Amino acid sequence: MRTGVWLYPIATAHELVDAVVRLDACGIDEVWIADEGVAREPFSILAAAARETSRITLAVGITSPLLRHPGAVAATAKTVDELSDGRVILGWGVGGNESLGPFSITSKRPVGVVRDALTMAKAVMQGNPIPGYEPPSHRSPPRLIRQFVGARGPQLNRLASESADGVFLSGLTEDEIPTVISQAHSVKTIDVALYQSVSFTGSSNERCIAGRAEEIEAKMINLNATYRPFSIGLALVDRLPITELVDRSLEVLSSVRSIGRQTYD
Repeated sequence: MRTGVWLYPIATAHELVDAVVRLDACGIDEVWIADEGVAREPFSILAAAARETSRITLAVGITSPLLRHPGAVAATAKTVDELSDGRVILGWGVGGNESLGPFSITSKRPVGVVRDALTMAKAVMQGNPIPGYEPPSHRSPPRLIRQFVGARGPQLNRLASESADGVFLSGLTEDEIPTVISQAHSVKTIDVALYQSVSFTGSSNERCIAGRAEEIEAKMINLNATYRPFSIGLALVDRLPITELVDRSLEVLSSVRSIGRQTYD
């Protein structure tokens, strides 16, 4: 089984890189960094961490084609993937108000925008011509980079099942999870990265698991046993110092991994 952590880029760039390095050293399998527009930039953080880590998957979760041209994103992902010796996952989504709002960006065709991004990024990463893109002579060599879609809605999850390698699911209520996972497997079975928003300081948000580490552990262990996702992780929403968040996450995930391995065995 695979465990991971999703980081909101509110800490300093140095702190975020240090957090990725520590997660790698402690055996966490993947780290996802959000793209929140004008916050710390996720690809830069992952690039800085790439040569200081050896095994952890470096994932962008998620970036929006409404903010970045998919071809340029693909070239950036290829560069980070080269630096990390093939450990990148590229996550796509429409984007929320925190990333799009400052620019007054909206979309009337969110599914189409993400579908076009998946197509363009794949063409650039593999060096294949498609309408709207002709590979130039100075392109970098082809690389196989997995693409995930991050969304809660049925249309985007069906798109993920049709056109992506996996789906990044975060911030779902317990009642929503079965339906959304079913939608993500509606066309073909793909990998599911199941991340739950967690709060160690308490939260009234129904999409957030809140409580002490032991309570969060129990809920995560149950989710893992029930759904057996490709990976299971914590989406850290508290505005605590990042070192404290990583400490608490490692405490939870060590138990989840221990019990989860017994379940899978």
